[in-house]
Amino acid sequence: MTVQRIKEIRKKIFPDLLFLMETKNSDDVVLKKLQWMEYQSNFLVSPQAPGVDGLALLWKKELKIEALASCQNFIDTRIKAYGKFFFATFVYKEPDRTKRLQVWNQLRAQTT
Repeated sequence: MTVQRIKEIRKKIFPDLLFLMETKNSDDVVLKKLQWMEYQSNFLVSPQAPGVDGLALLWKKELKIEALASCQNFIDTRIKAYGKFFFATFVYKEPDRTKRLQVWNQLRAQTT
């Protein structure tokens, strides 16, 4: 279902950047399944266990992206696009409510 939805998005638009959450597969599997999309660069956060979590950030060659920090819940980046620099954080919320504050504290620590 997810791959089908990504194909629909790719057919209608080809976003400069694509962020996926809950990839649930090894990096090799994710990259193989998305190879047809023709993104030139990527940054992946591998799942801690098979069938759970995992993040993927893919982008076109026109963008320059530097991953500043990452974990199972976010990828913090510095992006250069069309001559401008900006920071973006791609977040996947922690499913365990008791750990959410820990994730936000970790993210906050990256910006200080």
